[in-house]
Amino acid sequence: MRNVLVTIIMFAAVMLFPIQAMAVDFTIAETKIEAFLQENGDVYVKEKHTYEFEGEFNGITRSLIPKEGTGIFDVSAAENGDSLEVEQEENLYRVYREGSDETITIDLSYTIKGAVEVYSDVAEFYWPFFDQSNESDYEQLDVFIHPPASTEDVIAFGYDAAAESARIQRNGTVHFQMATVKSGQNGDIRAAFEAELFPSAEVTSDQAMRDDIVAEQMALEEQRATEDERRNMLSSAAPYLIIFSSIYLFALLVYAVRGKQSTEWEAERRFVDDHFIPSQEISMPATILYMKSGVLQPEMMTASLLDLVRKGYVTQEGDDTYSVKQRETEYAHEEQLMEWMFDRIGNKGVLGMEDLQKYTQDKANHDNYQKDMQAWKNNVWEEVRNSHLYKKKGKLRVMVGLTSLPMLALFILFAVYDLYIWMVPSFILFVGLMTFSIAYQPRTIKGARIRKQWKAFQQRFPHMEEKEWSGLVDDDQKRAFIYSVGMNNKQLEQKNKDLIQPVSTMGHVNTDMVMFLIIATAANQHFEKASTTVAASSTASGGMPGGGTGVGGGGGGSGGF
Repeated sequence: MRNVLVTIIMFAAVMLFPIQAMAVDFTIAETKIEAFLQENGDVYVKEKHTYEFEGEFNGITRSLIPKEGTGIFDVSAAENGDSLEVEQEENLYRVYREGSDETITIDLSYTIKGAVEVYSDVAEFYWPFFDQSNESDYEQLDVFIHPPASTEDVIAFGYDAAAESARIQRNGTVHFQMATVKSGQNGDIRAAFEAELFPSAEVTSDQAMRDDIVAEQMALEEQRATEDERRNMLSSAAPYLIIFSSIYLFALLVYAVRGKQSTEWEAERRFVDDHFIPSQEISMPATILYMKSGVLQPEMMTASLLDLVRKGYVTQEGDDTYSVKQRETEYAHEEQLMEWMFDRIGNKGVLGMEDLQKYTQDKANHDNYQKDMQAWKNNVWEEVRNSHLYKKKGKLRVMVGLTSLPMLALFILFAVYDLYIWMVPSFILFVGLMTFSIAYQPRTIKGARIRKQWKAFQQRFPHMEEKEWSGLVDDDQKRAFIYSVGMNNKQLEQKNKDLIQPVSTMGHVNTDMVMFLIIATAANQHFEKASTTVAASSTASGGMPGGGTGVGGGGGGSGGF
């Protein structure tokens, strides 16, 4: 049977992740494998591999994984009759032949001990010369099985990539003409001959096996016939299924776009542009998180600390030191932030930035820091959800998510039946529907209005004159400053500095705003360093390649280095 899981994983990896360049660029243009069955049950194998290399290379690799109860011996390599160095590492053989931008042909030879299984009526060679652990494509692969002597009584067939490739020649030699074999495929071959051709081989079992082998061959042919019928039916239905699903997704997108336009038009109709700084409808941390679509950056920590200072919950006691003055807050996330920063990281309501540095330098605190940060973010986002900024479309999203599953099922079926031309659109439709289900969160008129107001502020603020800035009330100046810091918008932050510093030098000192500038500069450095330190402790691990997935645990593959 086809390895459906491998096909799906490979396809998904190509679609979702960037393709990494191989260390050595090569193509295996042609591979010819000849297996000479011996009268004693051993098999002498000769392989000829033609590689086309681009760039520098050191040689080729060949993995040879024996089946259980067999062994591979006397592996050697040559080029044009000249011997090459072979290095073995378990089942992997490295053949050293360096060069650059060349086409080379390497001859391999080895002996498989006990590869022929002998029964009372037949002897069979059932072998995987490659399996799904193979990481390279064979552009043209031919396998020849030579019996010890000429014969006309031959049974031969293959599995997976070798299916329907067997051709029996006049002298009994079997040619498995596989053409192109992609990486990650199995391709076991099976050939049975008269038992009398192996007089000196050890008998595997004194029982008749011909009928079982023929029955297996017939079952495979029936299975292929059934698969062909299903493939034809699926291929005929595929265009209609893809077209219907495409129309369905398109209708959803049109519905979403029109709904968004309608909401924005109504928000614009109700929008009164009478304040340079938007009035506060939700807290500043919630506003920033909402405008950043839920993305939390270290700058938001600085903005939230500044907002606690603005509200009088926290005061600055000295350079880089802050203390809690009021525990009763307007929002739950403000109280949570004070407990996290001033009690767990700081001490008894006092936080020094060196406390933050010491806390995050201790790796034992990293998990708690990340958990506390995520819990605080979730609490801020809870305010956003409870502020009716998004329409409730849970039923529609669930429905779309459920209707995306048939496209996933179709994608799997197309992979099973090798209908690759339909795999791509079905996968795209599945991703599109699932993305819609996850991401569709239309804004309410209130949500659209708040977003429009702050977007307008972002556009106008960089062009604000000093006179206009001075005319703002103190709280509006602070909220503008906090928003600029939290959004991590360099243009807005620079405008803040340009507006605050000239006032200071002219003698009209707004001590609160100068203090905000000092706090923001220092706190940003510490929060960014803390986040970097905690993030650096995360590590990733890689997987180990598989192998031996052919019949009897055998297999192999080819490569270059």
